[in-house]
Amino acid sequence: MRVLLIGSGGREHAIADTLRREAPSLDLLATPGNPGLATIGRTVPSVSDPDALVALARAEAVDVTIVGPEAPLAAGLVDRFRAAGLRVFGPTAAAAQLEASKAFAKDVMRTAQVPTARAETFRDAAHALEAVRTRFGAPVVIKASGLAAGKGVIVCATRDAAEDAIRRIADDRVFGEAGRELLVEEFMTGEELSLFVVTDGTRALPMLAAQDHKRVGAGDTGPNTGGMGAYAPVSLATAALIDDVMARIVEPTLHAMRTRGTPFTGLLYVGLMLTPEGPRVVEFNCRFGDPETQAVLPMLASSLLEPVLRVARGESLAGVAPFSWRDGAAVTTVVAAAGYPETPRTGAAITLPDSTDAVRVFHAGTRWGDDGVLVSAGGRVVAVTALGADFATAQQASRAAAAQVRFEGAFFRHDIGWREAARLAGARHD
Repeated sequence: MRVLLIGSGGREHAIADTLRREAPSLDLLATPGNPGLATIGRTVPSVSDPDALVALARAEAVDVTIVGPEAPLAAGLVDRFRAAGLRVFGPTAAAAQLEASKAFAKDVMRTAQVPTARAETFRDAAHALEAVRTRFGAPVVIKASGLAAGKGVIVCATRDAAEDAIRRIADDRVFGEAGRELLVEEFMTGEELSLFVVTDGTRALPMLAAQDHKRVGAGDTGPNTGGMGAYAPVSLATAALIDDVMARIVEPTLHAMRTRGTPFTGLLYVGLMLTPEGPRVVEFNCRFGDPETQAVLPMLASSLLEPVLRVARGESLAGVAPFSWRDGAAVTTVVAAAGYPETPRTGAAITLPDSTDAVRVFHAGTRWGDDGVLVSAGGRVVAVTALGADFATAQQASRAAAAQVRFEGAFFRHDIGWREAARLAGARHD
């Protein structure tokens, strides 16, 4: 079987690593790929034009294509593949609006009566500023409605900070066209949780819940990033909680999407806030999250390929067994470049520890330099995932392996999973 994987980051490297572990004889092809992906399968120089991607899939006689990033999904790549009679895993452009437009997602949630933060949508700064001053106050969250590479959310502790964020998004366009529309949103308190769900549009199979760390600094301080690390499982994510999320959030959302004539198939990412009133949706994504994928998939003990193929073929997930998972835990630490997230420095020569069964090094922003030396090529350079018999073992091993990643300006958070560590320590002392 031949699989085409579209993307170039740590998420795609982790997907490929999981598929190779499941099916060693699988023929993997990635575009554009990265140096890590090139050790697992063949890579093809960047092909971004939809017609060229369709032609590549046909020429290579690909059995199924998995689309990693959100941009090609929002641009309608799945629609093009389906029109060409090719099997592809992912949502259509209409369904991908759940991520591509936060305003659209809020409307779907209102229709489906899905618990989420109160929000209002604006196309100009003046009305958004008025909403902050008269109806929201602070703390408050300001969001660019469109795709902003995971960085279009600004949590504001004061009204002045909120007004500055609105002007930066709406007037200065710091997030480009993603800020053509913006949301002023109620600030929610609690812990965040990430849940991946593979769905055929009606039935859904939840994966292992994870917790991401968006802020750049220790203790969740500093600006939001694409994610500085993650861990799985999360002790707060009990079976009862996941059942509740599926019943009150996932199933109503899928029903609402079908009712709109835009059924969602593929991987639905549900970003949750575990508030005192129960789980509420922070955001939906239309693809595997990064870096949660690097923590969740290494824990997978059952097949990823079977449900992916079912969905790509347009078949039902009825009869597919729930996912099963390894014992223990996984902790992923992202090693980032100096200046990340605002102005990351690239081009630094990299030295990496070896990947083993217990420690996986996933390439995120790397490339081969002209002299054949591996160099940094993005803000998040690599993600180091360690598997352990328990959380503490995995956390320590991930931190130690991240310290072995060497390049000028490299930094990482030493406290990935700090809330879980505190929780487990408290449980031991009870």
